This record gives sequence, C-alpha cells and structure tokens, in this order.
Amino acid sequence: MRNPWVHDDVPDDAGKGYDGGVGLLAATMWGALVLFVGGFVLLSGAGVVDLSLAESIGSVVTGVVAALALALALPILLKLLAISRALAALAFFVTAASVGRFVVAREPEQFRALVDAGNGLAENAGALGGLFDFVDSMAPAAVDAALAAVLATPIA
Repeated sequence: MRNPWVHDDVPDDAGKGYDGGVGLLAATMWGALVLFVGGFVLLSGAGVVDLSLAESIGSVVTGVVAALALALALPILLKLLAISRALAALAFFVTAASVGRFVVAREPEQFRALVDAGNGLAENAGALGGLFDFVDSMAPAAVDAALAAVLATPIA
C-alpha cells in the first residue's frame, strides 16, 4: 500500500479520493498557511503591523516567514514547470523578487552593513592585488633557490 501523503495517484475505485478527508485536510492546511503568511507579509509590508520585537527575534520571524513563503510557492512552481519552463521561470523570479523585497524592507540595517562590507572588500582588493604581484615576481627566485637546494644536497 502506498502512502497517500507522498504519492499523487488515486485509485479508480475510490469515491472521495485518498479514502477519506485527506484531500480536504491538505487543502485546509495549505489555505491556512497561505492566508497566514500572505496576510503577515502584506500587513507588515504596508506598515499596518509592527511587532516591536527585539532585533534578533525580529530577524528570526523574518527568516521564518520568508522560508514559509518560499515553501508555499514551491509546489506551484513545480506544477508550472510541468506546463512551461518559461512560465515557471517567470513565476520563480516574481516570487524571489517579492520575498526578497519583503526581507529587505524588514531588515534594512543588515543589508546596509552588507553593502558597506562589500565596499570595504573592494577597497582592500588593491592591496590583495599587490600581494599577488609580489608573489608572482618572487616565483622565479623561489624556484631557483629550491632547485639550488635540491641540487646541492648530497645523495647518500
């Protein structure tokens, strides 16, 4: 017997499908998740809901809501992938943009710190390039020194 939670096939002789209210339970669960996550994203994005949580707890809530939104979109994206790759790609980019915008709107300080760190890395890249040039210029001398040390060593 196959697990109806895992497999999509329904026997032909089943009247309601999945031998009971499993389909109704699944639809109720997905509907509640969509309403909860969508409502939270819309209300917090509009500024109606302000949780006033500590920054660490607020970051966790943002991460959980973003993960739930992506998890809810995954089955839809997989069904669209069976229909059309272009439609699935478009839906993926729209989903990623909306979830990304939600995360950036809720955590702007972290993204500013990330941009500042990237600018610092770009400034230090010149020093790193100078180090690579120094190592490259020393390579022939190091090879000559290693070769001289090997050739000077007596063979026992």
